[in-house]
Amino acid sequence: MKLIYFGVSDEEEPYIQRWSFLNKVPVTIRKEQISKETIAFAKGHDGICLYPSAEMSQNESFYRTLRSYGMKQLSIKSTGIDGVNLEWAKKYHLQVTNVPSYSPTSVGHFAVMAILMLARNLPLRINERDHLSRKIAIGDEIQSITVGIIGTGRIGMVVAQTIAAMGGKVVAYSHSHNPQLEPFVSYLSLEEVVQKSDIISIHIPLTKESYHLFDDALFAKMKPNAKIVNTARGKIINTDALLRWLAQGNAGGCMLDTLENEEAYFHLGQEKNPLYQQLMAYPNVFITPHIAYYTQLAVKEIAETALNNAYDILEHGESRNTISV
Repeated sequence: MKLIYFGVSDEEEPYIQRWSFLNKVPVTIRKEQISKETIAFAKGHDGICLYPSAEMSQNESFYRTLRSYGMKQLSIKSTGIDGVNLEWAKKYHLQVTNVPSYSPTSVGHFAVMAILMLARNLPLRINERDHLSRKIAIGDEIQSITVGIIGTGRIGMVVAQTIAAMGGKVVAYSHSHNPQLEPFVSYLSLEEVVQKSDIISIHIPLTKESYHLFDDALFAKMKPNAKIVNTARGKIINTDALLRWLAQGNAGGCMLDTLENEEAYFHLGQEKNPLYQQLMAYPNVFITPHIAYYTQLAVKEIAETALNNAYDILEHGESRNTISV
């Protein structure tokens, strides 16, 4: 068995090398993402780990080519698989796996940090650092505001528990209610959460149902001076609608760790993304480059799980993390 791992960062490399040594499985490390120019490096390997490129989500030839190389699986090194065309994967008999669980506190605590920063209007202060004023915008304390959580899975639960422990009021919308949260979280409809929240934090996967969930109609229901945190997927928010909401002048601001179409700019730099440029024209917007998950523990768990998924399918014909199509 021989694996190839695309898009390896410097931080991931030692964990991949360690896994390779312990499991006695050669792993070819490629720093580049998979693309039309780099896909040929997969030839001669039995399994593949990768983060799907924007090209791959739009071009059937990637799947056809990998199958012609003898590949049987696609081990995606993330929880979200929205960059994979599952119909094409099924057509070419490629089993798709993901990393459904890794340190939930990596993203959860980042979201809490973002909520705290928004509550104290720090994005406004950071973006106005050349004209720093102590009284530029008075902030709020957590115990005086309501935080709305959209999605109370593993990450949303961390955020809800932490905010509640700090004295904040938490309301939530989720397809399923988490019994661990019910003693201190009020479950409401999506519209009610949006209407009642001072700060909203998004923790749901990108699906057909959640695509552009935050549109003009939902933004119109938000409280004056409301704020939003997105550490989930960029396409859950309709960016054009977000820009219109910001332009109205009654938005409190937002902190975004993910943007629409960000995959195309991972290596070019997000500052070249037109959406980034439009959003950053607003002083109460703060954007980070998809790093909410980026801790040593999370990187280790993601790398090892992606490799284990590929190994399990090749060795046993199945993986517990296989995505059903």
